[in-house]
Amino acid sequence: MALSFTPACLPLPRGGAPQLSPQAARAAAPRPIVALAQRGPRDTALATSAAGFPGLVIDAAHRRAIVERLVAERAIDRIGLAFLRADRSAGTPPPDHHAALADQLRQVEPGRPRAIKVELLGPISLALRITDEQERPLAYDPALREAIGQFVALRAQWLHDQIAAAGASPLLCLDEPALDALSSPFCPLDWESGGDLLARTLAAMPGSKGLCIAGPPDWPALLALPVEVVFFDAYEYGASVVQSAAAVADHLGRGGALGWGVVPNDPAALAPERAETLARRFVSTAEYLAAASGVAMERIGALALISTSGDLGHLPPEQAGQIAALCREVSAVARVMFKIDGEPRPEKEQR
Repeated sequence: MALSFTPACLPLPRGGAPQLSPQAARAAAPRPIVALAQRGPRDTALATSAAGFPGLVIDAAHRRAIVERLVAERAIDRIGLAFLRADRSAGTPPPDHHAALADQLRQVEPGRPRAIKVELLGPISLALRITDEQERPLAYDPALREAIGQFVALRAQWLHDQIAAAGASPLLCLDEPALDALSSPFCPLDWESGGDLLARTLAAMPGSKGLCIAGPPDWPALLALPVEVVFFDAYEYGASVVQSAAAVADHLGRGGALGWGVVPNDPAALAPERAETLARRFVSTAEYLAAASGVAMERIGALALISTSGDLGHLPPEQAGQIAALCREVSAVARVMFKIDGEPRPEKEQR
């Protein structure tokens, strides 16, 4: 387990945060890690994962994805063979999605990042979101959900090569907003089957891997997965790391990191908050974690990323940009509190 950069309380908002303007990117200090914006219909986490899956039609306006079952079923063997052969070319997206990614990579080049984060919708959430013509989620079909996991892994392999070719190290993150559905008796997947699918998809992905979750984290189960970074809603569930201090300490001891979503992505919750109060709240939780786990505060800060409580793609660009800017401000305050030096601090975008 190794990251290509030191997290060091650097800001890394979830998907949907607008990029800095080209002028601001050139004026700002170099940023060790950046996240692709993924705001357009061709580069959301859903499209990034699933575009090109046989028989799939993405309805971006209604955030839906429908697949022609017979077309998908005929392609299962082809996807499985490409997966077994590790044929990365099989993960190539359709031309318009390919062009959208290339454009986003060009936008972040002026910042000269050492690492670039991109989010893909994970196989559990994807299998629950994609339906057939009868609106039946593909998660009910074991063969099709296996094909979805293999397809996501192939797409991740292709993305890894594209980002590496741009001169940066990839951090590929699976977004699993539906992960807590595995505990519902109405879900066609339980943790045994769903967790196994997620683990095998992650294991087939190259380079550094992240997992983005919503809801209360089951830390022992999550940190048993082959993943370097877990992004979680620390605004609502920050105390969970203290309650599972032993599992978290083991993860940090292996060099793993946490993406602390200390900045809420809900404008109503955000209204009364300020960078200083959010940073202090984060540092206070880190102090409790240090006391409960025996992990030094310096190490907790060194292996922390400052993020948002969830993705920002559902928000208007101006609002998402303000939340991302607050994320950078919280990072700067937290780095002072942790006495972290050595990496350039991000600058506010010039308006």
